Amino acid sequence: MLKQSYQKYWFLPLDFLIKICKTLDICTAELQENIISYKSWGSVNYITQPNLPIQINPVFDMLYAHHIGDGTVSVAKNRMPYFAYRQFNEFYRIAFEKKIEFIFGKIIRKKEKFKDFTRIRCPSVLSSLFFKYYDLNDRDFLSETARIHKKIYENKERMLAVIAAFIIDEGYIDSTQISIVLKNKSLIEDLKKICDNLDYESKIYYKTGDYASYCGLGILRKGMRRLYSDYLELNKKYPLIDLGIKGVKIKKSFEIYNRKIIRTKGNEEIIICILKSEKLSVNQLADRLLMTRQGVRYHIHNLLNEGKIRILSKEQQNWIYGV
Repeated sequence: MLKQSYQKYWFLPLDFLIKICKTLDICTAELQENIISYKSWGSVNYITQPNLPIQINPVFDMLYAHHIGDGTVSVAKNRMPYFAYRQFNEFYRIAFEKKIEFIFGKIIRKKEKFKDFTRIRCPSVLSSLFFKYYDLNDRDFLSETARIHKKIYENKERMLAVIAAFIIDEGYIDSTQISIVLKNKSLIEDLKKICDNLDYESKIYYKTGDYASYCGLGILRKGMRRLYSDYLELNKKYPLIDLGIKGVKIKKSFEIYNRKIIRTKGNEEIIICILKSEKLSVNQLADRLLMTRQGVRYHIHNLLNEGKIRILSKEQQNWIYGV
């Protein structure tokens, strides 16, 4: 196994190397310094240029939260369990991969080009570290039964990183609050505890009817402001903790609330004036006017009933309006 011809094609078993180190009185820290790549038994994907020793920081905790939010755990015969993260937004998908490599090192994938897929696999050798560190099993990460581990509550940065992950995966932002809706009341209560610890004004609300099994957390406007301020500081320290477009929406919600036009008449006239020269959707108008989507829909409904505007087409599930 120690022949160079063997090492050129095969990985060496870690327990074998540790036994040699003990026999020859070589410190395992020295072994660690000379590791150039590693993987789990039976895995085809491996980590090169490894970051050893592995650092536990808010990015590590954010990955843990992503695995609960939009992750799955795959258990295959004769293989260690591994995480997979489903994300349709390309920015967030690439950001997830960068977070993994920031913590662990460069991942060499043999069978897939991850940019072509919406589901990113976290190699089993890395996935196992989350199980070990948080003392959990593969069932503890299921979105309907998962809980926030007690280690997360140890400091502000760890808690904020977890909230940021859930905003990315499960959050919805409007002009009044950030909403996180899950089919897991206990997990919502854990997130509420984080908000309370961080002094983010929030509330839990319960769905009814067909959605009675769901529960929601609303981070209210005052809480949003404090969260966004804390997030900007954490982002300076760890740029990979990036809310992306949802961070932009949070910032824009403050602009909507603070704009002078919100308290003046004439919004419908402004919408008509814009639609005379452009064909836009509700979302595009909301961004242009710094209004809520609900507010724009209200005016669009009135203008349609009055015959002052009309529906021109439908693009990507959005109605396009014009005069």
